[in-house]
Amino acid sequence: MSSDSTKELLEQILAQLHSEQAREATTNDGSYLQAQDGQLLGKLNANQYNQESILNQYGPFGSQYSNTSIFNKYSPYGSEYGAYSINNPYCSVPPKLFINGVFRFYVSANPYVTPKISPDSFLYTLQSNPAAAARGEFVENEAEARQQRGESFIQAQDGVFLGRLTPSQFDSESIFNKFGPYGNKFSQTSFLNKFSPYGQQFSHLSAYNSMASSPPKIFHKGQFLAYLTKNIRLSSRIDPDEIFEWASENVSRFNN
Repeated sequence: MSSDSTKELLEQILAQLHSEQAREATTNDGSYLQAQDGQLLGKLNANQYNQESILNQYGPFGSQYSNTSIFNKYSPYGSEYGAYSINNPYCSVPPKLFINGVFRFYVSANPYVTPKISPDSFLYTLQSNPAAAARGEFVENEAEARQQRGESFIQAQDGVFLGRLTPSQFDSESIFNKFGPYGNKFSQTSFLNKFSPYGQQFSHLSAYNSMASSPPKIFHKGQFLAYLTKNIRLSSRIDPDEIFEWASENVSRFNN
């Protein structure tokens, strides 16, 4: 048997095992994540050896091979295209986060879902301070989480995320993805939309307003780098018409 066939067989066995474990899990106590099809997606348990913990990479909710895991990029709950996924920017029914049995947030990449926390904020807090996550105490905002993760991205000064600088047309959060919420010229969360607050000519938040007082900020590897603006009076700026060229030269396409 070839190594590829053996690997595929082992992955199938693991997936089946995780499915059986997931069916045995309960959601009657504590803090946990639950999909809107009713599937438990794991508990916010700091014990990485607990079978029901999201942090257990060998369990049904933390394994990248489990169909009930948000870490499985092919599962309905972790895929960029999953019907109930935290990572699908177009998902209207993302997973619900319960803190001590009470619904508090959706965990979603969809910028229009409320109340929500972003997948980055959720995972960063869960992995760095699981006790705080279990209490519902997450990082203050998405930008803070992305900075701490060392990402390169654009942030509007009203707090709205405007996309990663990852030069990849396949990254759903990248400004290079013409079909994503941040690279689409018709999206309200894109500085490329001439009618959005971030791309129109007269908005004080816009990259294309040559008089803007609060244009978007560019962060590179987690650190503030410059403003994204046509306003030549602001120091440390990158022209919005030059940001794609700059990102292609300075940001890895494998950037987090």
